[in-house]
Amino acid sequence: MFSSERSWTLLLTGGVLAVGVLALGPLLFPHARAPTVTHADLSPPVRAQEAAPEYPEAASVKPLISGRLNLNSASVEQLEALPKVGPALAARIVAGRPYRSLADLDRVSGIGPSTLSALTPLVTF
Repeated sequence: MFSSERSWTLLLTGGVLAVGVLALGPLLFPHARAPTVTHADLSPPVRAQEAAPEYPEAASVKPLISGRLNLNSASVEQLEALPKVGPALAARIVAGRPYRSLADLDRVSGIGPSTLSALTPLVTF
């Protein structure tokens, strides 16, 4: 009986200790509190004045404003404003005038399928 009485005593002591730890737990490990919010006046942010970007310019390039460009009457400068057309290709386009269709334009040296597809919506004859 001695072992049975001792086991009950140990079990009862362990239970009392467990209840004590559970009861003291909140005192030993308190819950996290919500952060407090404080309001303070801040000075407005200082913004540096950014300079406008500068883009390279060429005297011979004048972009098209609207509409299609007539290849038979356009100047070299206007032709240079077209995509994929530089000074040499613009000079070859002027030398190959008159144009009546895209097939005529396709015969100009330096105009391939990609250049022709880029120019198609922008030019007229």
